[in-house]
Amino acid sequence: MEQVPEPARRYESYTHEAMAAEVAVDNDPAAAGEIGAQWAALGARLSESMAVLSAISERSREDWQGPAADAMRDALSRAADWSGQATDISCLVSDAVTAQAGIAARARAEMPPPVDFDPGRMIHDAVASGNFLQLIELSDALSSRRDQAQTARAKAIEVMRARDAALRAAVPPRSFPAPEAGPS
Repeated sequence: MEQVPEPARRYESYTHEAMAAEVAVDNDPAAAGEIGAQWAALGARLSESMAVLSAISERSREDWQGPAADAMRDALSRAADWSGQATDISCLVSDAVTAQAGIAARARAEMPPPVDFDPGRMIHDAVASGNFLQLIELSDALSSRRDQAQTARAKAIEVMRARDAALRAAVPPRSFPAPEAGPS
């Protein structure tokens, strides 16, 4: 299997709003859970196919002998082996999709809301209020709001990096094998 790429996004260049939107928009853990269940069902069907192919091959031994019978049993054995491998991969994919849905849901839940910090508007609002006390406290209010915005954005970057690392770790370690070709 090819190596899963390392996450390389530089979230420092993203706005907090963009990161919050990325974890919220089209993040549907229930739909992902359904997809995981479909992979699990595929794995179950492949497992049943493997059992049927193996049974057919074994039952044919009593009634069918010779090179053609051996070739057919060899083909059935290869198909059953592939079905077994595909069953394992389907179950891994099901587990991965389910894990990734949980990771995406956790990122959405842990994402702090963006803090609105618009110094120009804060200054305008303070001046327009006519409240002299509000003008005196403006420097502290600006500093406090900036700190809140920076802290929330730093947490958002942490959430995104943790999400990316967890999603990468949840990628199945194998992929579907190609069926083996029979004798030419």
